[in-house]
Amino acid sequence: MTLTVSVVSTARTWARPARNARMEWSERASCIITLQNAQGVRGRGEAAPLPGFSPDDLRDCEQALLALDVSGIAERLEPTQDLIGELRRASARIPPQLPAARAALETALLDLWARAAFLPAWALLGPAAPVPAARSVAALISGQPEDAVAQALAARARGIGTFKIKIGRAGALSRELAAVRALRAALGPSARLRLDANQSLSAAEARDYLPRFASCGLEFIEEPCAAHELAALRDLGLPLALDESLAAGARPMPGDRALILKPTLLAGITGCFALAEAARAVGAQVVVSHAFEGPLGLALSAALALSIGSHTFAHGLDLAGANIDPQCLPYFAQGEVQPWSEPGFGIEELG
Repeated sequence: MTLTVSVVSTARTWARPARNARMEWSERASCIITLQNAQGVRGRGEAAPLPGFSPDDLRDCEQALLALDVSGIAERLEPTQDLIGELRRASARIPPQLPAARAALETALLDLWARAAFLPAWALLGPAAPVPAARSVAALISGQPEDAVAQALAARARGIGTFKIKIGRAGALSRELAAVRALRAALGPSARLRLDANQSLSAAEARDYLPRFASCGLEFIEEPCAAHELAALRDLGLPLALDESLAAGARPMPGDRALILKPTLLAGITGCFALAEAARAVGAQVVVSHAFEGPLGLALSAALALSIGSHTFAHGLDLAGANIDPQCLPYFAQGEVQPWSEPGFGIEELG
């Protein structure tokens, strides 16, 4: 039998916009692909390229998924089959310049195959491993620098101990430095702080300001400047992390502290697994995050965090920062992602 395919569009509007140093988003559109086998088991995946940030766009992803030929794709994963190999062969049917569409297909297949096997998705990703420990999540601190302490204290009240601060707004570096110093003073020495500049700094700004930020005790500094300028910072000994530059082909170097993996940007599960292997080769931590997708996107990131993600570094999966209702994903609670026991992604009508 052949799988059946359906694709529907969806959109969410947020009361509190998501921001980085350069852009702001108040709504999020995506499309949901559903694969159904002959027994009526369904798996779902979400294509949600982030406008102005992703290399692809939603219309092209949707068209590629609607045109997808699923003949020959397995309805269930047999014990002798290699999950990553089967996912790679399936997603090769979608053009490589559409990583969000590939991520959606791989998500739907993981969900389908896990449900058919009556296993949670994280177990199918790591079948030889025992039930994993819960993974902690990091809060996203954005907006005006003067609001950072209040945001962080609210997140700490939810059980969070790691805080990611967006920096790099035009003309705001001095205010942002003051905010990070205030955060360290308010949260104490045990709190973990990390920065994300989204490549907004020039190499000169980075060399001038980042050592001062680093004096506050930082876990890592994510994408401080354009990828081709990172070499100019290597002699400073800063704890650097790669994120969006990975989608453009950058690879970790010895001394890098972490890789931030966003499945939507990296063509899904297979892209994240390849980069996790590259991270291990240089001793970097794997931190799984999101691109403000809906519940399906966050569920995939949760499964990846539980299977290939760092045990010691928090993951960028706080539902408040992602604008997701906690009731949608009940295994996100008290600052952690807990392993769930339900098949697939754990919620029947996730999307």
